Amino acid sequence: MGETAKVIVLVRIMPLDESINIDNLLLKIKSNLPQNIELISVKTEPFVFGLNVINALFKMPDEEGYPNILEEYLRGFEEVGELEIISMSRSSS
Repeated sequence: MGETAKVIVLVRIMPLDESINIDNLLLKIKSNLPQNIELISVKTEPFVFGLNVINALFKMPDEEGYPNILEEYLRGFEEVGELEIISMSRSSS
């Protein structure tokens, strides 16, 4: 059989508060990603009350359970206030 199809998942991560160092949080997230999940791009943008939100694109196998694994992993960081899966689409590569 060929390679498993991949999906690209866009997750919006809201830090707990404005004192959170976004770069440090991203380093922590990148350093121990669950198996078969990769972070392919990150965009930080201003939100409300001095908060910045992280829009992160992750690539993972198109198999059941992977988005949940990613969500649980991200929720495990005390610096993460809220997160939301914005979109999911199949990857062409």
